[in-house]
Amino acid sequence: MSGPDMPAVVRPMEDRSRNGTPPLRLAHHAAAPLAALLLLAASRPAEAARGTFTLRFTAAGRSRAGVSGNPADGVCVDATASMGGSGRARAARNTTDRTGTLHMSIDCEDEGVVLPAGAHRSAEFKTVRFD
Repeated sequence: MSGPDMPAVVRPMEDRSRNGTPPLRLAHHAAAPLAALLLLAASRPAEAARGTFTLRFTAAGRSRAGVSGNPADGVCVDATASMGGSGRARAARNTTDRTGTLHMSIDCEDEGVVLPAGAHRSAEFKTVRFD
């Protein structure tokens, strides 16, 4: 049955790019390399301060020293927990090439005490961040 009285069947046309691939499929293929690039950028290790950061703390009733070599920049580190202790450290020596900040808060959100490269300070602190 065909003729002028019959309704025409309308089929949606699939939009295709110049190479015949539907545009959404092209977008899907482009998304995978972009996602991989973002993942690589996000997983890059932080720059590290060159040198050592030494701290004094008490663990199991004994005075101990801990040393961290080439600490990462921009990372808030629980100083004593990273050395197997707990509580607060009581002194620090920064022999790195970067400035460190000693904090009393667990999240490095307080004002902190600046410890320039090459400096030593007797002060209680819980966390440290290098910038």
